[in-house]
Amino acid sequence: MALYSGICLAVLYGLIATTAAQADMKDSCHWKCLEFAQLWPGSFCMTFLKVPCRIPKHVDGWTIHGLWPDGKTGCNRTWKLTQKDIDDLQVDLHHYWPSLVKKDAFKFWQDEWYKHGTCGACADSMSCPHKYFSLVLELRTKFSIDASLSAAGIKPSCNNSYTYEHFHSALFYLGTDINLQCYIYKEQQILMQIKIPLSKDLSVGCHPHEENFSKSYYKPCTNKSEIYLYPFTPHPRHPCS
Repeated sequence: MALYSGICLAVLYGLIATTAAQADMKDSCHWKCLEFAQLWPGSFCMTFLKVPCRIPKHVDGWTIHGLWPDGKTGCNRTWKLTQKDIDDLQVDLHHYWPSLVKKDAFKFWQDEWYKHGTCGACADSMSCPHKYFSLVLELRTKFSIDASLSAAGIKPSCNNSYTYEHFHSALFYLGTDINLQCYIYKEQQILMQIKIPLSKDLSVGCHPHEENFSKSYYKPCTNKSEIYLYPFTPHPRHPCS
C-alpha cells in the first residue's frame, strides 16, 4: 500500500512538473471544504423529463452523487481516469455510485474524476484515482443515511411525510450544517439529496462560502411543510402516480 501511494504521488508531482495544466492545478489546492453528496433515486428520476432515467435493479438505497472540493471544478484536463485505475472497485461503484441517466457508468465516473477528483488530488487521501474513489466508497459506508433514517422510523412512502426536524434529528451525527435538498412536486417537498460538509481532514462540519460550492439543481428543504421520501417503483418518473 505504501509503495502504491508513493507511485500515485510520484505520478502526480511528475505531471505537475511537466504541464502547464498541472501548474494551474496547484492553485486548486487552496480549497477549504468538501461536500459529500448522496441522492435518493426514488425521487431523482422525477426531475428528468427529456433524458432517460432509470434505477438499476441492484440499487436499493441512497447512492453517491459526488465528493466535491469547495469551489473547484475541472482542475486537470490531462489526467484521465482509466479502467485499470478502479478495476477492483467497480462492483461497489456500480452498487453505490451508479449512473442513473447515462448508460455507460464508466463515463460518468470519468466525468466525476475530471470535474472533482482532480481538484482534490493535492490531498494525500485523494492523491490518485484509486484513492479518490476508495475514499468516496468509505464515506458512503461511514455516513449511512439508509440506516440512520430507518432507525428513526423514516421509511419511503407516498402517503406518510415527516417533519424537517425529524430528518435533522435522525442525521444529528452529520453535524448541524448538513443540507437537505428538496424538489417541489404538486406543492409537496420531496427529499432529493443530502449534502454533508467536510473539512479537509474529512471530519464532519465545515463553513465554506456557500456561493463557492457548485450550483445545485435542488433547493434547500424548509420547515414550512413536511417532507416526503418517495419509494422506488417500476416507474421512476412517477413513483406515486
